[in-house]
Amino acid sequence: MAGTWIEVDLDALVKNYQEVIKHLRPEARCMAVVKADAYGLGAVQVALALERVGCEAFAVTKIEEGLILRKQGIKGLILVLGPTTQEEWPLAIAAKLQLTLTELSSIPMLNEVCSELHQDVSIQLKLETGMGRTGFRLSELETLTISLTSAPHLKIVGVYTHFARAVQKDKRYTLGQYEQFRALTARLEELGIRPMWKHVCNSAAFLDYPEWHHDFVRIGTLLIGHYPGPRFIGKLTLIDPWIAKSRIVHLRKVPKGTYVGYQSIYRTKSETQLAVIPVGYADGLGLAPHFVPQGWIDFFKILIKNFAALFGIFLGQERVELKGRTVRVAGKIGMQLTVIDVGLQDCALGDEVRIPLRRTVANPRLHRKYKQGGQILSERTMEEGDLPMYTEYLQL
Repeated sequence: MAGTWIEVDLDALVKNYQEVIKHLRPEARCMAVVKADAYGLGAVQVALALERVGCEAFAVTKIEEGLILRKQGIKGLILVLGPTTQEEWPLAIAAKLQLTLTELSSIPMLNEVCSELHQDVSIQLKLETGMGRTGFRLSELETLTISLTSAPHLKIVGVYTHFARAVQKDKRYTLGQYEQFRALTARLEELGIRPMWKHVCNSAAFLDYPEWHHDFVRIGTLLIGHYPGPRFIGKLTLIDPWIAKSRIVHLRKVPKGTYVGYQSIYRTKSETQLAVIPVGYADGLGLAPHFVPQGWIDFFKILIKNFAALFGIFLGQERVELKGRTVRVAGKIGMQLTVIDVGLQDCALGDEVRIPLRRTVANPRLHRKYKQGGQILSERTMEEGDLPMYTEYLQL
């Protein structure tokens, strides 16, 4: 029995997808972004669940991610968003993955690989409009067109860009990016490149700019039950499909004044019970990405929090849920063991505890249970160094 695990509600995921497509323009389709193991939920099970209800397109960052989906039976369009290498191309071509083209130098090499394999490859062009990462600029389009005429095995099916500030309230930068996209695609058409598909919208732009839905919208955040930012809350009805849980593995009553954990930063204020759960920062508990303050209010919040910690006052300390009640983490989170102060409430060894674990930093080796129709559809375990392993259960 796993001491710490993650439950993924596939019914909630499907409802989020259906909520998204209700707001799509008639000519557009949803491309489900399942990069980074579907933001920690599990790319294979997420893609299978979405494909069963009609999702026809998926996006990943790496060829390896796309190959895993193909191996597990995903039949729809799979677009690899990130740059790729020559060593990976034969497998990608054989698996009929669509590749993103971002560099002129890769065109003749990719065409040569296709020629050797006697296969064509579907390509989408990434245009640089202000993200500052990858993509073709206006000054490169003429050379791009000439290079493509000498690469008959590269079939251009799509063109897209990515917005840098779509989540922000000030829309000027995003509007500028879109105008650049229009100018770049117009120039491509002048040069004779007319791809079937155009797409620009991520989750935030999908909500703010329905007129920009074009042929696809690339949706990741909304599918996993998150809004891109606070100002989007309520625009759709979403359900969080993710619950992380652990079990109490040690329980002891202690007197007032007991110090807990490294550096003894926590001291009990009264007689209480201390419970140990087998999860820690090695599993992702307490870890968070570094965010740049979004304005003065954010800056002062960070400043106050760190100033208070200097005097032993820890604001925003992690909390967990036990039997419907919120309890605090006692002291520092350990690498694989964490102490919680459960008070004198009735609890016992083996009791479940809901823990606040971020999807994208959760250890991929944590056991995952996939639920649908109120039952466990499948489970996943992954050992160190292994690719995801999926064990199907015939319970439905």
